[in-house]
Amino acid sequence: MADSSCPPIEDTYHPEPDVEYLEDYVPGGYHPTLIGDTFCSGRYTVVHKLGFGGYSTIWLAWDQQLQRYVSLKILTARESPVSHEGKVLQYLMKSDITHARKRFIPPPLDQFSFHGPNGHHDGNFMFPADTARSTAAQLLLGLSYLHANGICHEDLHLRNFLLRIPNLDGQSTTELYERFGKPSEVPIRRVDGKSGEPHAPPLAIFPMALSIPANKEHSPEIIISDYGTSFNVSETPTPTLYTPALYSPPEDFLNEPINQPTAADIWTLGVNLYEVLGERPLFETFAWDRDDIVGQMINTLGQPPARWWNSWAKRSKFFEDGSWVTDFRRIHTPVFRRLRQRLWDMGRGETEQTCEWDVAGGEPRALEDFLRAMMTFGPAERPSADQLLGSEYMVKWALPAWERQKRQKSAHSTEER
Repeated sequence: MADSSCPPIEDTYHPEPDVEYLEDYVPGGYHPTLIGDTFCSGRYTVVHKLGFGGYSTIWLAWDQQLQRYVSLKILTARESPVSHEGKVLQYLMKSDITHARKRFIPPPLDQFSFHGPNGHHDGNFMFPADTARSTAAQLLLGLSYLHANGICHEDLHLRNFLLRIPNLDGQSTTELYERFGKPSEVPIRRVDGKSGEPHAPPLAIFPMALSIPANKEHSPEIIISDYGTSFNVSETPTPTLYTPALYSPPEDFLNEPINQPTAADIWTLGVNLYEVLGERPLFETFAWDRDDIVGQMINTLGQPPARWWNSWAKRSKFFEDGSWVTDFRRIHTPVFRRLRQRLWDMGRGETEQTCEWDVAGGEPRALEDFLRAMMTFGPAERPSADQLLGSEYMVKWALPAWERQKRQKSAHSTEER
């Protein structure tokens, strides 16, 4: 029975799709930002919106000092005092490890603080096959760099894998708008008709359309972003994971301590790589229900260790005498499919004759071995990022694709000069 003493929670603002959560324009929340706003004593001028997340809005800004466009990330006021992400990135940039893998980490240009009305703030297509291989290599190289520096990312998913955009510095704001369109704005309206200011801006701004179809992208350069929940493994030996459920490792679902957090990153990247290489998620469930996901893990990868299998409270709803219950209605795709079958179902061709992978050379088998190793149930048995870079799939297909991409870009740059 509901507690009659608790009034119902009502929205303050009329919701708008494809913008940040407007109810978080409150003290401690988002800073009300508009096109043309300036920060850091006029150094940065906001010219467009790039995106948003649960703890920040991200803007394209013109840096008056360096005469270039920069990405300006404005944290919610409640997050700003910690500035955790900035500390992680500064640590990574100052690392003694200076190899080329640092290119996959976004370098922080500047950090500054300001006070606003809501508090104190700190600033369905597939890739072509060879592009997908190169992308997989870049993501693993980037993760190996993080782990080599003792950093666990902890929030790896597709929205945190960014593609470098073309250099815009030679374009004026007018030319930028001609190419990508002017900022699209819609009035922010309170339900009660009152003004939302000073805590909310008068306008909600939609992110600029920078996307292109994946099948038209042949030379993506990847950046792993969002370090708001990342941590130094030596300082946080048993962390709480905030990874989206669809990508979380089984030890998190079954309430075991996360004693090997970098192994959790490995599992998470493995689940993501299936989606990067194909056209669909590895685990397809209804409403991301946690038991559905565990069921899909076992459906795909086989029976987990006995301690997990025997302690899973809802096992009988998914498996009967060890067999998959095919008529269980909560499962979005109630089909028994092991990983090998799912690799043929990922959209690259369902027969050896139509498959885009190097079937004759053994690429599908090597890819299966690669992903299965990343998604080994036991965290201690998962290989490290560096070990995975030495796998057959990486050595024969993914890393060579990345090297080809770099050579092609270098040759193109030489021709332009």
